[in-house]
Amino acid sequence: MRRAAVLGKGELALHACHTIAQLPGTVLDTVIPTTPEPPWDMRLSEHVAERWPTVRIVHSGDWRALEPGRCGLVFSVLYDKIIGSSLIDATEQIINCHPGRLPEYRGARPVNWALRNGESLHGITIHTIDPGIDSGPVLAEAVFSIWPESDEVRDVWQRSIRYGKLLISDTLPRLDRITPVPQDESRAVTRYRRDNRALGDRGDWSRSLSTGNT
Repeated sequence: MRRAAVLGKGELALHACHTIAQLPGTVLDTVIPTTPEPPWDMRLSEHVAERWPTVRIVHSGDWRALEPGRCGLVFSVLYDKIIGSSLIDATEQIINCHPGRLPEYRGARPVNWALRNGESLHGITIHTIDPGIDSGPVLAEAVFSIWPESDEVRDVWQRSIRYGKLLISDTLPRLDRITPVPQDESRAVTRYRRDNRALGDRGDWSRSLSTGNT
């Protein structure tokens, strides 16, 4: 029986827990919620404790509490910390769900940046984790239309979650049959939290909120 861990936050991470719990030969072993858990999303720790009372919950939110080699599958879903090589090297399958297209939207706030850049398409991606930032080979992606003239960040974020649930449901049962596709480094752009000031009126959930904060 393969043990699995989910690291992350909110309803998308909870959906990953439900999907993993239904995989043949796999048991949900550990959940590491992002801390503090965001007030604008459901609390992953509470829902997991109610639904799977035997699952270990790491309330510190620290990936280093997961012993290397304990879980054969580790799934990071909107997790906000960089996972180190000690866990990467010891895990058979370690993957991440990133709310942006790769390699052009690596790093922080891909939804905000896609709208700031006037994109007509956005996406959510599942990729293998390597020591870089969202730089591992791609396993699957869902691409969808966005409309920067009318969409707010919250609109595209909610759309990303909807498509992300479908992507997780379709991808996890097929992990062993998917050939990872390396990313094109010549197209790679990585954004960091320190770059957030350049987002302007796309820095918050809506342009009205961003304007009000300036």
